[in-house]
Amino acid sequence: MISFEPLRKILKERGISTYYLRNKCGFNNLDSKTIQRLMADESVSTNTLDALCKILNCDVSEIIEFSPDIHSHKEKD
Repeated sequence: MISFEPLRKILKERGISTYYLRNKCGFNNLDSKTIQRLMADESVSTNTLDALCKILNCDVSEIIEFSPDIHSHKEKD
């Protein structure tokens, strides 16, 4: 499962609100629907990830994390 928890932590640490991302960075494909998807750990485009990395001056590995989905792994066995 992909999680954007690291992104949420960075935003909190830097005092950056979702309002800021939506209104100040809208030109980078960060509309309100995209922000909602990020906060709900739903899929977003690589363009969105690229925009976030540029805005936050970070690497993609700093804003997402992967953890194996135990249930889907068991179903494959």
